[in-house]
Amino acid sequence: MPDPSPNEYPLSVFSRPLLPAAALLLLCSLGALRACPQQLRPGVWAGTRVDSLPFPTGYQLYIVGEQHGLQENAEFQLAYLALLVQRTPLRDIALEEKSVYESAAQSYVDGRAESLPPALCLRAALLRGLRSFNSQLAPGNHVRVHLIDVDSPASAIHEHLVLLSRRIPHARRVDLPAAAKLEAQGEEAVRRLEALTADEQIRTELRSVALAIRALQEGFEAGTGPARGSPYLEEREEAMTQNLAYLIRRIASAGVLVICGFDHASRRQRGDGGPDRNQPFWPLAARLERSGLQLFTLITFPLAGETFWRGTASTLLWEPDDGHLSSGEKLSALLSSAPAAKFLYIDAATEPVRLPSQDASDYGANAFLLFPRAHPMIDECLPPEP
Repeated sequence: MPDPSPNEYPLSVFSRPLLPAAALLLLCSLGALRACPQQLRPGVWAGTRVDSLPFPTGYQLYIVGEQHGLQENAEFQLAYLALLVQRTPLRDIALEEKSVYESAAQSYVDGRAESLPPALCLRAALLRGLRSFNSQLAPGNHVRVHLIDVDSPASAIHEHLVLLSRRIPHARRVDLPAAAKLEAQGEEAVRRLEALTADEQIRTELRSVALAIRALQEGFEAGTGPARGSPYLEEREEAMTQNLAYLIRRIASAGVLVICGFDHASRRQRGDGGPDRNQPFWPLAARLERSGLQLFTLITFPLAGETFWRGTASTLLWEPDDGHLSSGEKLSALLSSAPAAKFLYIDAATEPVRLPSQDASDYGANAFLLFPRAHPMIDECLPPEP
């Protein structure tokens, strides 16, 4: 994976100060900023800068559910992180990525390592931007990165078990099964390791590994290419939920920005869970909210364009005309009234918009951030081994 130069990531938010919300509103009312948002309809704003849009604060979790595979994702997520860091004490970001690579990711974004594990290639742009962001902060003020998903495929689970065993006294007593034998023998190895430690962090990771093994037993495997099996498994969603709950309780009481696919950002029950996609299923955001945590959910969604994810390029099967406001006004008409806008921000409590995706429209999000046109992310993954 190439090592970027300091100027490779083109996110201007790193080089300009963010204005406090009150100051921004005052300047906008005076007409002093060209980048001020344009309120198109009640609850609907168009803008060119993330820090000009009316994002709320005061939550424990800020969950951004993305359409995977867009160049625009990392740019928005980093600008939103910068906004939260400037306006709140938040210093933690959690990604829907394999937890075994968390230490390596943190070393990279802190500037202590020069490259990322190849398995994190799908998040290379975001992590590279976070590295650049941290380089402008004092070391004690760096943003911490947390990887909350189950490990997959089996080789990643095995790697995590090996790393954990090195942190547990007397773990040499436990024979760790090879990756090919994890489905049959992995849970017993986890139980034996758990019995050797009282360390809460290690035990949390071991619980996540146990859930990863059960997801493997259910047929789920995901490297950097096309995934196998159902992504909507109880084990996977519960692992991410437990990992975030631990973060809020023990590490990140000031709040966490969470980046995940928009299916996980739903606050409502789905009906396509389980290995055969035919069972009731509570997504991540719904589980967290039911546990009593205060969360803000934002769905980021492209209205047209192309994607590239896990080795597959796709053209989106919809256009702005396929979505509309509650009044029936097409989203294409909104874009026509603000042709220079990079974003449409919609407060769902005020405007119950219908996106081109019925699923995303029904996820109970607090807000939507719409990209007028999306571009496919750059493929930074190595070719799969033969």
